[in-house]
Amino acid sequence: MNFRLDPSLVVPWLLTLVTVGVGIWQFSQQQQEAHRQPFLQQQLDLCFQASDAAARLATETDPAEWEKARKTFWRLYWGTLSIVEDRGVEEAMVEFGKLVPDAPVAAPTLPMKSLAQPSFQLAHAARDLILASWRVDLSPLERLPQ
Repeated sequence: MNFRLDPSLVVPWLLTLVTVGVGIWQFSQQQQEAHRQPFLQQQLDLCFQASDAAARLATETDPAEWEKARKTFWRLYWGTLSIVEDRGVEEAMVEFGKLVPDAPVAAPTLPMKSLAQPSFQLAHAARDLILASWRVDLSPLERLPQ
């Protein structure tokens, strides 16, 4: 018995199977991205908040605003930022935290220019994390001498 497959029957079936397979794979990829999106958005928001708090601590001249930034920094440090940060952001936060009083300061000397460089380091660490998480390919920042 000589059995031979007719290409006019086999090719459409193979194309159908490949199309269904690709569709299933694409759906799976889209579902994975949809599940990552809330985490990535929260990570983005919290990194911006941490960088903003650090910048305010370095540049603010109004004691009341500086105190708000100090509280925000420590709230992020001990709370929600820890959920989404990577090692680089964690290290930058720890280094910055060594310079920021954890209790209210009666009359801080403002602006605290000594926090400027650590603020840059935190912002750069946050940028690196965000670019990696969102898979954005930008050229690296030139690091300023310390």
